[in-house]
Amino acid sequence: MVHILHQYGYSFIFLAAFAESLGLPVPSYPVILIAAALAAPLHLRLPVIFIGCMLAALAGDGTWYRLGWSRGRPILRRLCSLSLSPDSCVHRTERLFQRYGVKSLFVAKFVPGLSTIAPPLAGMLKVPPLRFIAAELVGITLWAGSAMALGWAFRTEVGWAMEWLAAFGRTGVLILGVLLAGWLLLKWVERWQFYRFLERSRITVPELKERLERGDAIVIVDLRSDLSYRGDGAKVPGAIWIPPEDFEKRYTEIPPGRPVVMYCTCPNEATSARMARLLIEKGYLEVWPLQGGFDGWVGLGYPTEPVADSAPLLTSIAAASSPA
Repeated sequence: MVHILHQYGYSFIFLAAFAESLGLPVPSYPVILIAAALAAPLHLRLPVIFIGCMLAALAGDGTWYRLGWSRGRPILRRLCSLSLSPDSCVHRTERLFQRYGVKSLFVAKFVPGLSTIAPPLAGMLKVPPLRFIAAELVGITLWAGSAMALGWAFRTEVGWAMEWLAAFGRTGVLILGVLLAGWLLLKWVERWQFYRFLERSRITVPELKERLERGDAIVIVDLRSDLSYRGDGAKVPGAIWIPPEDFEKRYTEIPPGRPVVMYCTCPNEATSARMARLLIEKGYLEVWPLQGGFDGWVGLGYPTEPVADSAPLLTSIAAASSPA
């Protein structure tokens, strides 16, 4: 790290911050911290480091914001499909945005996953560009400023730590690499097992439509978040809306003894599969996630019905997004 910072300096710091803003697995926070701690021996200036981080993060987040504005939910689905925990990726971000509005960007950089998902979600919700930039500046200042402050405050300790790590040489790098590879392998196996279960259990949109038309008494459960449910303003006809956070308390609203189909808007129907597994554990026998979710139903032009008035929700989000 010290060698790279010494050789490439500001360019490396900028690229690290920009790559992380684009969603790449680059830990730019420790890079900024170390650069600030070793600024004097590396002949780096703290104001230039800060400006570089600001521009890099704005460029990366701005790219996702514009894509969210123009492409909408498919961008969120594509991003979260790459996550090791796709079942919580979109839903968690939407809940945070619903509660705090654009102010959630203040802390987005500190929350794994949220830092990449929040900008396109802000674009999808048509947050005004100037308001987005203002919130981004606050969030980036807190993020980069805290890293630089910690690095500068503990510059002596950071120097000792770097010397201690250097003493391990290649052995230390090998140990860290093995630990990281082991963790990634564990998460990949969990993900593979989850999707293997998912492939065996899904029902397609045409299959559901065909079964409904021939009169099968299927119970349809809508698992979208409050923001998605009321924001879209429509649902599959007859669907029971149960947000995932309320599922444990409200699953008894689903009539037992009847086939159940669940849909959501998360990538690869991850939330639907997770709730389906939970419902099976509660004693329900026929439970399927809907392949493609609500977007798949709408994409094929099948009918929908309006949901409850979304005006109160959208008003509360607008209020939460307004300047303090």
